[in-house]
Amino acid sequence: MLQVTFIAKINQTNDIVSEILRSSLDASVDFISPATDYSDQLPMLSKKHSIIIYDLNTSHGCGNAPDNIKDIKTGSPDIPILVLDHHDDKKFVQRLIDAGASGVISHTPTEPKLVEAVNELLNGNTFFEYPE
Repeated sequence: MLQVTFIAKINQTNDIVSEILRSSLDASVDFISPATDYSDQLPMLSKKHSIIIYDLNTSHGCGNAPDNIKDIKTGSPDIPILVLDHHDDKKFVQRLIDAGASGVISHTPTEPKLVEAVNELLNGNTFFEYPE
């Protein structure tokens, strides 16, 4: 079973995303609030989870997103990070990539796009909905 850590505030959109993960990918989804200090949980995540999803839309006000991505990557270097992004500014997306994001897609992805992105990351590839 696919184990997903979803760093996000729970809202209607994230409920839909987690339901897509559960129904289409048979995933178990654990939410972590971006407002909490989750750095102490990262070593545990690297042993338990297959992918980390980080929602920028619901983490607004919780620090610098690229710095948060770097911290996550430092604590869990082998786990791919998929960022749900509400920007379409290539400069900002590039900062996420430079910080260690393995993929970046819309914060309201379609089911096929989310499934494709997760599968690409699990296969060791990258996935960027925006032009590189």
